[in-house]
Amino acid sequence: MAYKFGADESVRHAIRRCGREQLDRAILELRDGIIADPVSAIHSARKAIKKERSLLRLARGAMPPEHRRRENAALREAARGLSSARDSDVMIASVDELSKRYAGQLPAADFEAIQSHLEARRSSAHGHRTESAGNEDALGELSAVRTRVDDWRLRIGGWESLESGLSRSYRRGRQAFTRAHDTREMEALHAWRKRVKDLWYHERLLASICGPTVRGHAKDLDRLSDLLGDDHDLAVLRQELAPGSAPIAADLDAVVHLIDYRRAELQTEAFHIGERLYAETPKAFRRRLRGSWKAGRALARAPRASDPVRLGAATR
Repeated sequence: MAYKFGADESVRHAIRRCGREQLDRAILELRDGIIADPVSAIHSARKAIKKERSLLRLARGAMPPEHRRRENAALREAARGLSSARDSDVMIASVDELSKRYAGQLPAADFEAIQSHLEARRSSAHGHRTESAGNEDALGELSAVRTRVDDWRLRIGGWESLESGLSRSYRRGRQAFTRAHDTREMEALHAWRKRVKDLWYHERLLASICGPTVRGHAKDLDRLSDLLGDDHDLAVLRQELAPGSAPIAADLDAVVHLIDYRRAELQTEAFHIGERLYAETPKAFRRRLRGSWKAGRALARAPRASDPVRLGAATR
């Protein structure tokens, strides 16, 4: 099933079901998918782990803190060993995007020299990762969490089990937005993106119940996450190309200036979207989502099939 709560599904059941599905996906990728395509498998596994950790944050009001921290620590440890070559992968993609977007602005040979350097680095990292064959430690951590999902203690259900986690996600995102806007620092922007992705995952889970307004908000969060992700990838590339950091036969100063130009474009759009997404106070956001949730659940419970007896009585 898709990563969303069913309109007629109990919250407790939905939390456990989504937990099982994401863990099963990550385990399958690391056990079987990695044989055919290690890069794609690890990317998919990391994505599933992020969704699982976000689910735990949403359900923080229902789970005993010590249980949630235990599962989160296991998931964090599993993810830690799965990103050894990610920087090289994303930097190569960033260089490719720059070369296409700004074709003719710089000699193609500059981009080609950078690509060659990064591909050599990636080959080394991928070779090391293949030897670990899916990381048995990560599989062990994920499998252990998977065996406990059905026994997760969810003390409360319904909206009350989600409200504190959702409110915290919005509040932290709003605070991170302010810090990123004020400082424009790489770390602050990256921290903001993490909070954006959390709220995006949370609203994806709830949109089928809460309706089109939340669905539209989630779509904007998705766009914002992409913008901040592209900005972070370019920031990582910029660090790699800093003077004296790598022996590359290219005009690195010119490429760095191009990176700064593109990052300014991305950040401008990101902050405009952020202003809109975080315009509400946390209290107003919580009130709106609560109302949308209750209306959506009531609609799901309303009779959908026609009632011939009542129709006949009404037309007499």
